[in-house]
Amino acid sequence: MTQQSSLLRISNLYFALTLILLAAGVGYGVLKYQVITAGSKAIEDNTARLAALEASTKTETADFKVFASERAKKQAEFTKKIASILPPDENYTELTRQFDDFFAQNDRIGNPIFQSSLRYGKGAPVAGVQGVSALPVSMNLEATRDNFMRFLDYVNSSGLLENGIRLMDIASIQLNFPEGGEVVKDLKQNLNFTVEMNAYYQTPKIAR
Repeated sequence: MTQQSSLLRISNLYFALTLILLAAGVGYGVLKYQVITAGSKAIEDNTARLAALEASTKTETADFKVFASERAKKQAEFTKKIASILPPDENYTELTRQFDDFFAQNDRIGNPIFQSSLRYGKGAPVAGVQGVSALPVSMNLEATRDNFMRFLDYVNSSGLLENGIRLMDIASIQLNFPEGGEVVKDLKQNLNFTVEMNAYYQTPKIAR
């Protein structure tokens, strides 16, 4: 083998190695480019997804705040209504005011209703009803039969959340006829009534 042939073979070998290295470099470059492109696309997708999640989170947070606010408002209104129909103590003052309002609204010339006396007894827990106590109430009324029936309806409708009237019931009614007795057909005849009632409230957790 001549020296020239040896040099040619060596030259061919280097050329082949160069081509291999070049091909490997190109292949690596293409692969690297694909990896970088895929990574960039993933970053873009993740960024878009993150932005969407942040927007969704803000919307959900705003909606929850509105919901929580409305729920708290309704809860406060419900608690207030419960306290009006079943107060946390005897609450004589508010009960007296409710009676005064009723009589003031219904006392009319020719169709009167007048509370001549009002007495409160000592409140005590109701047997068999946990957490509820009864306040005895006694009153004398001068009223027409028509207005007295209106008073009975008022007591009968007590305890409803819609009207906020304190829960009450009637234990007994004593009717005192005027001279000449009762005129059944005269709904405007003035009569005297003694009414024994119970007004209910929440039993205090601490005994007094």
